[in-house]
Amino acid sequence: MLKKVAIFILFFVFSASAFAQSELSENLFEQVSDSLLIDTALIDTALVDTTLIDSVLQKKKNIVFSFIKAIFTGELDWNFIATPLVNYQPETNWGFGAAGAYYIKPKKTDGRVGTLGFNVSYTLNKQFNVNVLSTIYLDKKQKWFLYSNVSFRHFYDVFYGIGNRKNQLLTQPFSYNSDNFHLILQPQTIVKGHWLAGLNFAMRWENASAGVDNELGKNTMFEQKTRGFEKYFMLGLGGIISYDSRNEMFYPRKGQFFKSVLTSYKPIFGSSYQMIKLQIDFRQYFTIYNNFIFAWQFLTEWNLADDPPPFQMLATIGGMEFIRGVRSKMWNDDVMAGIQAEFRIPIWRIFKAAVFAGIGDVYNLRHWQFTTPKIGYGFGLRVRINKSNANLRFDIARNNYDKNFRNIKSYNFYITVNEAF
Repeated sequence: MLKKVAIFILFFVFSASAFAQSELSENLFEQVSDSLLIDTALIDTALVDTTLIDSVLQKKKNIVFSFIKAIFTGELDWNFIATPLVNYQPETNWGFGAAGAYYIKPKKTDGRVGTLGFNVSYTLNKQFNVNVLSTIYLDKKQKWFLYSNVSFRHFYDVFYGIGNRKNQLLTQPFSYNSDNFHLILQPQTIVKGHWLAGLNFAMRWENASAGVDNELGKNTMFEQKTRGFEKYFMLGLGGIISYDSRNEMFYPRKGQFFKSVLTSYKPIFGSSYQMIKLQIDFRQYFTIYNNFIFAWQFLTEWNLADDPPPFQMLATIGGMEFIRGVRSKMWNDDVMAGIQAEFRIPIWRIFKAAVFAGIGDVYNLRHWQFTTPKIGYGFGLRVRINKSNANLRFDIARNNYDKNFRNIKSYNFYITVNEAF
């Protein structure tokens, strides 16, 4: 099993090399091409000297060895990275796709790195997702930048219910089809030091429909007045305040990150429902000793509304970024709060390991109640794929409410690019 995983990871690393655009790789390929031309000339003229052939073959071996060594030592500084994606979650079955990112590097060595990334995925439940996101710096001094995220999904999804207790979940989870379009635009500027401020523009359109075998379930949802099983459009405007003292964007070793986003959705903007969404994200990173890193994150979301908003816009926990191991979208309500921590361990050259755990839950503002919190935990492997310290991430995680350790469906597998936080 371990050999298969190792071969799988190495395949990802080498598949990304096809998209490498570094000066070193170009020089190496030019040298390989030159040596091949020499061989062709020797064959064409039939003037074969044994010593010369041995010299050329040795040169080719050295070039190949140098190229492989450059990959594993991280000397290749790639501008474009692409990798296959594989994911398994009980609600989606196996998912396959690809993710990539183009890193926009500044002329000055200490400047910030802009990104233009994408991911495309398809699952065995006939779901697909297209997502494009970017962080683009708008001026030479890198004082102004624009973060954007646009996505379209056609998903066979599952609604488990609303609440934080098992008896509040549906006896039989309700499956439905969903088409949705999501757009976020966040222009921001550096105010002073590490502090930033900006605007938030958020748009969401969704059309959820039940299959023929779920019409009874759909009627039940309407009887319970659960919103979200009809077409709706949400347009929100708000503001952002953030603080970022991390030494790196993709694999920080020290520093802090804070971001607070407040968004107001109103009918005057064209929204189907009225609500206010507040999101707060705080992260901190410590280097304990010689690249051994401890990182932790606190995340919360509050949805304030007189009437319940669409269930798709409620706060939720779980997934491949926050409290890994907890099933995505299983627990939903007005408020979400949780904390997670990760210990990052260097192994050898570009390889690292991680051990992580998280705890959190969702709550209802009208009927606040506490129960056993949701816990996710696991471990993973990291493979550095460029000089900006972006990693290929492979995680295995589970939770505290699936008790059957022998059932593979109680485990969640995540393969993607970059850290969870």
